[in-house]
Amino acid sequence: MTMTTIKVPKVLRDRLHQMASQDGLTLAQEIERLMERAVPRPKPSMGIARSDKPLTAEEIDAELAAGLGE
Repeated sequence: MTMTTIKVPKVLRDRLHQMASQDGLTLAQEIERLMERAVPRPKPSMGIARSDKPLTAEEIDAELAAGLGE
């Protein structure tokens, strides 16, 4: 974990501390929880196969086999 200093108005700092205390979290954990709610993490993409339509299990097996050299 790294340490970062941010400057926020005292009212905001006090609200964050109060929220963290009410939730039984540290200030860093509360900020992380708020960020997760506000901005969901992007879905990972594998880039193995692309299709304009959903693939069947058999088509997925064929794509994986082709990518693995089978």
